[in-house]
Amino acid sequence: MTSGWLALILFALLTFLPALSTLPVVDRDEARFVQASRQMVESGDYVDIRFQDEPRHKKPVGIYWLQSAAVLVWGEGPDAPLWVYRLPSILGAVLSVLLLAVVGTPLFGRQVALLGAAVFAAGLVIGGEARIAKTDAALLATILVAQAVLARLYLQRTGGPQIGGRAAAYAFWLAIGAGTLIKGPIGPMVPALTILALIAVDRKADWLRPLWSPWPIIVALVLVLPWFVAITFRSNGAFWLGSVGADLLPKIASGQEGKGAPPGSYLVLMWLTFWPATPLLLLSLQSIWRARTDPATRFCLAWAIPVWLVYEAVPTKLIHYALPVYPALALLAVAHLPAGLAAHSRLLRGLAALAILPGLALGVAVAAFALQQDALPAAGLAGAGLAGALVTTGFAVRSALGSSPWTLAARAALAGAILHAGLISAAARIPALWPTDSAVSVAQEIAAAQGCDHPIVSGWGYGEPSLVWHGGRDTDLFPASASASEVVHLGACQVVVHARESATAPIPLIRGCRPARTITGLVIGAGHWVTLDVLDCQGEP
Repeated sequence: MTSGWLALILFALLTFLPALSTLPVVDRDEARFVQASRQMVESGDYVDIRFQDEPRHKKPVGIYWLQSAAVLVWGEGPDAPLWVYRLPSILGAVLSVLLLAVVGTPLFGRQVALLGAAVFAAGLVIGGEARIAKTDAALLATILVAQAVLARLYLQRTGGPQIGGRAAAYAFWLAIGAGTLIKGPIGPMVPALTILALIAVDRKADWLRPLWSPWPIIVALVLVLPWFVAITFRSNGAFWLGSVGADLLPKIASGQEGKGAPPGSYLVLMWLTFWPATPLLLLSLQSIWRARTDPATRFCLAWAIPVWLVYEAVPTKLIHYALPVYPALALLAVAHLPAGLAAHSRLLRGLAALAILPGLALGVAVAAFALQQDALPAAGLAGAGLAGALVTTGFAVRSALGSSPWTLAARAALAGAILHAGLISAAARIPALWPTDSAVSVAQEIAAAQGCDHPIVSGWGYGEPSLVWHGGRDTDLFPASASASEVVHLGACQVVVHARESATAPIPLIRGCRPARTITGLVIGAGHWVTLDVLDCQGEP
């Protein structure tokens, strides 16, 4: 492995590792994933997926297997720390960065591929997904394996590097199978839309012939079908009702769980989600359009545009949904940067550099929020990240004005890595963003004072999955309408986390319970603020 590839691995690790172990469990998806994986290890049942006693029939089993494998390899069992459950995500993210370079090398050459991969690695979305135990980073790795195969097959017809037909078919179909096990049809959708777009434009499909080999397809089916058959019988078909009827179709039909947004939302968010590559893409747009008939550019456009349009059309929108598009855009932005800089005047290059401002504004906002919440260590981290990004972007602007494309791309990647590492590390240290962790810390203090090793933790009007992750499978979650007699078990070692209906509502007065602390924080999964009363309910009946 050459020094360039080693440098890319090191850059990805240095970009993704900060805050991996300090970031609290994130509501709501990550908490559900890791708790279900923990229960899978506890039970030894690697077919059914459960969160507490409820079946979790939304996604296939792939990510749960990966997280369970990480826990088993680590050797501490289901009580392994949270960051162990996150290992498949960070490994998937690092692998995705490397695979993007693999995709880009035959398309645009080694230098562009490595720089494009570094610019992508510095982005906010992949940086977040690398640190969270969810599906998307691992899924992206499978997508990029398939795209790497398609890119080489597509370029072969114009004299590009050759790839063995059987090896290509096995790599492609195994990637499709793995992606299907991780997130159902979402993984195969990206290469499928790329293929359809290229066929529509070129009116040729003969370059796909090496993929139609029976044995690779059979092997992929052997990988995928056993679990789908097993879960179908185990759940009496409920898995399909949950994953398709209750999860996938509602997201397509309307904004699910209040996450709806109009078409064009990803384009607006791109100023932050694709930062620091946004200025590079702006400078390269004219050159990309002019080179749209070039096979390498056409391949990336056929990858990015259809997938982007699908996500813009789907009513349910979350910022990580568009992640599979960003690798193609990063390659295009870097590959066409030299021509883009040459085509624009010094003034226009300076104006394009203004696209660095949204990312820096995000840094200012995080630092200001940390100061408002009196989280001084977090404010220091955010300020350090912002200062480092300011210095680096200053040098990047100088490179843009001086028409130095490769230096510009490298400095942009470094600026993004510094800023996002600082901001995510800062966010992990702002207590107001993690009310569950603050409440659990109080519960642990209560238990230690009372000499209780394993207190019962109950949520009353507060049912965030993070509370179950901290309290374990037997954590009781009661609705706000439940009575005190239903919630409180007097004489037991119990801590109740009660959510008020409003910040001005009174603290509930319950015989045998005393208010230990009141916490105000942002429920990230729900997008609203909450006031929690931590009640010490260890009194005598």
